[in-house]
Amino acid sequence: MTPDQKLLYPRKTPWVLALIFSMLSVGILVLGYVYYKNHVSLFLRDKEGELKTIADMKVNQIMEWRLERMHDAKLVFEDPIFASHVQDWFDGKGEADLRELILLRLAGLKQDFYEALVLVDPQGVSRLSVPELPPELSELAKTICLEALATGEIVFTDFYLIAKTNKTYLSLAIPLHFSKQGKRITVGALLYQIDPNHFLYPILRSWPTPSKSAELVMIRKASQENKIVFLNELRFWEGAPLTLRRSLTEAQLPSVMAALGKEGIVRGIDYRGVPVLAANRTIPDSPWFLTAKVDMDELQGPLRKWFAIISFLGFTLVALAGLAIAFVWRHGDAQFYKRQYALESERRALAQRCEYLTKSANDIILIMDQDWKIIEANDRALAAYGLERDELYSRRIWDLFADTRWYITMDTMVEVEGREGLRFEAVNRRQDGTTFPVEISSSLMEIEGNRFHLYIVRDVTERKQRETALQESEQQLRFLSSRLLTSEENERRRISKELHDELGQALMVLRFQVNALKSKLPKNRKTLIESCDSMLGYLDEIIENVRRLSRALSPLALKEFGLAAAIKKLFSEFEAYYDIKWDAGQLEGIADFLPLLLQINIYRVLQEVLTNIAKHGEADKIIFEVEKQDHQAIFNIEDNGKGFDPREVMNRDIRDRGSGLGTMRERVQMMGGSLTIASQPGSGTKLVFNIPFDKRSEGSATV
Repeated sequence: MTPDQKLLYPRKTPWVLALIFSMLSVGILVLGYVYYKNHVSLFLRDKEGELKTIADMKVNQIMEWRLERMHDAKLVFEDPIFASHVQDWFDGKGEADLRELILLRLAGLKQDFYEALVLVDPQGVSRLSVPELPPELSELAKTICLEALATGEIVFTDFYLIAKTNKTYLSLAIPLHFSKQGKRITVGALLYQIDPNHFLYPILRSWPTPSKSAELVMIRKASQENKIVFLNELRFWEGAPLTLRRSLTEAQLPSVMAALGKEGIVRGIDYRGVPVLAANRTIPDSPWFLTAKVDMDELQGPLRKWFAIISFLGFTLVALAGLAIAFVWRHGDAQFYKRQYALESERRALAQRCEYLTKSANDIILIMDQDWKIIEANDRALAAYGLERDELYSRRIWDLFADTRWYITMDTMVEVEGREGLRFEAVNRRQDGTTFPVEISSSLMEIEGNRFHLYIVRDVTERKQRETALQESEQQLRFLSSRLLTSEENERRRISKELHDELGQALMVLRFQVNALKSKLPKNRKTLIESCDSMLGYLDEIIENVRRLSRALSPLALKEFGLAAAIKKLFSEFEAYYDIKWDAGQLEGIADFLPLLLQINIYRVLQEVLTNIAKHGEADKIIFEVEKQDHQAIFNIEDNGKGFDPREVMNRDIRDRGSGLGTMRERVQMMGGSLTIASQPGSGTKLVFNIPFDKRSEGSATV
């Protein structure tokens, strides 16, 4: 029966179409439900991973904070000279000078982390305080210091609350001692009064992603009580530190779970009675536990939205499936043959265009049957391989390749060709035996129901030669740049050593001589004594500047502690010297993927940037960020200063332009990177530079 004859007969009830519609409807709804459940599972898994990452990051930051405070304490604990000065002052020797010297040392040790520094004698009596210690802390400071004096070790206290001021503190008590004739002499103690509102509480308040309910909770077990104590400020409970407590029997609280040893992802009810998803961690070397949590209601908000969207799409697809079935039933075979006729016309037109393009193309075009025998080729192929058409048609495709082992993967190639096409490089052989590199684009084509392989082959000899020459040039340039940067760093280190060993020592000798001269002057020679004091102050300033210049020329912190620590120290010194606040993202781990030579040069670029900000920026805040992408490190520095017009600066005469921007750009380019500056007057400045690195060269990078 012909298609025209079929249209003459009445159509039967479309039970098959109804069955298809039913199966499609059920399939769409089932797939929608499965997709939704899978999406929920993936979404919650991502949130759990995010909570784990945030908890680990915060625990590491708290551990580093504790280590830094212990490092500060050990610097004093292992300083016998300072202890001997304290002993002499307690004994009444050189009272005025030693007191001033000790006050200067305490002022140098004072940081934002510390509320006060208190020097006590062996009886626990406070002798000096920077600044003055409030009366409500005096007795507590005495108790802590006496404990340190009794044990002879550094005492790092836990959180404690001052009821009178309702403020939370921690303390570090360091016994001061020196050795005399092999005997350890303890002369007193130094107390660091730590304010957790500087750095520690801000760590716990910050959350790396936007969230309305996310919160970090730090707790410890209450001594002699079957309870936990909340240690930090909470988002939804004012005045929580050391006042909010919960019983260890409240097992549904994530923080109670943490105190009972249950780490990792948990679900429970928090102190507000709200269901939460949480990640528990124990903070090593401390009695503290950390919980990172977020409300389940916040997590379920996007899921409810997804459920509504998927439900709407599912029922929409069911409706569309019904319309499609009805359309097929109504139009029948007539529409099908009409489309077939149109497609056939398009195929014929396309075949004519393909034949024209094949004959006139500059690239080699080959068509193979399913056995990979060449059945068609354009004129460019005959010229490229040096073959007659009959000779080429008698061969299979692998006969044209210099390496005949490649065809073992034919089945895989056919699968990829049929799915998305394939592009690869190879080496072809001419009739005379010479070879040439090619780039091949392969795909499957269908003609009258038969499948054929289509190869478009391009000779890339010239491109390969240019790439080889470029790679050799880049390698030579990198080698020369590395030698130049190494020489420069060696010279900086030599000058730094000369400044520290020669000029620094000479200035110290001069200071001792002036001090000795002052001590021999009669007390009635006030003018000369004041001149000596002025000269000593000026010498101290010169000595400090020489030390700072020596450290800037050869940063010891870079080699001893790594790039992250060196950058923090550089910015901290800059902040203290110029009173410009700075805010940094995650810096740890920079040295893990950067060779030492690149670390040193990055440090130099940052030195130059800070110098320019101090000289010209008039800023009071700096934001510094580091990001790793693929095989490059991206550094971003932004200030809120007065800004400038980069084009106007670069258009100046070279004598008026200054060397700062040019030096930075040249150093970055010598490391293979690029530098961009975005600024305009009144809107601050943003400087971004990227440094590529190759992990294979990390081990060989030396200075």
